[in-house]
Amino acid sequence: MTTTFKKNSSMTEPLPLNQSNYYSHDTDFQYMSKSVFQSFEKCEAETLAELKGEWDPKKFKKKSSGPDPLIFGNFIHSYFQGEEAHAEFLKEKDTIEEVYCHNSKGEPISKLKKDYSEDGFAYSLINKMKLNNRFNFFYKPRDPENKEVIVTGQIGGYWWKGKIDSLNLEDRYFCDLKTTKDIHAANWIKQGDRNVKTNFVEAYGYYMQMAIYRELIRQTFDIDCIPIMFVVSKQQPIPEVANLIFNEDDPQNPDVKYLMDDALKTAEELQPHYWKVLMGEEKPKRCGKCDYCRYTNNNPEFILPTQIEV
Repeated sequence: MTTTFKKNSSMTEPLPLNQSNYYSHDTDFQYMSKSVFQSFEKCEAETLAELKGEWDPKKFKKKSSGPDPLIFGNFIHSYFQGEEAHAEFLKEKDTIEEVYCHNSKGEPISKLKKDYSEDGFAYSLINKMKLNNRFNFFYKPRDPENKEVIVTGQIGGYWWKGKIDSLNLEDRYFCDLKTTKDIHAANWIKQGDRNVKTNFVEAYGYYMQMAIYRELIRQTFDIDCIPIMFVVSKQQPIPEVANLIFNEDDPQNPDVKYLMDDALKTAEELQPHYWKVLMGEEKPKRCGKCDYCRYTNNNPEFILPTQIEV
């Protein structure tokens, strides 16, 4: 099934967003988001095919002994969003439960998978966060409605969307909750022709996300907020927590402002091409290495051995 779309521009009023349509591919053709932008950076061809409904990456996903990262993260997010949100998430918990027996009528009886049980993997991270006093104080907004807040605005003449985990307009800050494999692990990113070692914040594009969210909040509410990120590692049996503040006004840490400004500049420079790809005005570039490229590249051109990319 191919997704229909309309052009994104400052002259076009996009479809209003709500909790039901925020993650739909229809709105992805009207609003750019950090996740879609980052996906384009990895492979334009795969991203476009997925957004148009022509490619399902889950179909070829490798089986893993651990939980699905997206579902795992959503489980933890919904828990801290509140009892009602967590209960709503658990209503659609087919992927986190398993049938363990049948009753006398032959009806299946299910239970949560081990990772999501009260003594399982997910709750080890949840319980660790509960011990973090700064998380408990800052993450809970005064108004329960200020969780999972949708914000929109224009960056460089194009519409963007974001969803804020926890927003405190009164005290001018917003919070984002992240899980990561290891807070201190080295990550490698490509800068020009070189691979550069960095931490997970830069490697996963979180400087860009925080800069964009701050700008969208400013446009939506006319308030400038400081980004705060609460992180818990997936290390077992002992997770680690980190409380990160993206304070651009701290004279002792000028790199934060530089990295956020540079990330926003990157988004502005690359997005015109990405939008032309989305609108069918330019062909998407293939990375040549992802699942989609391997699956669709069945008759490659001849190349020299020295042309193999690494």
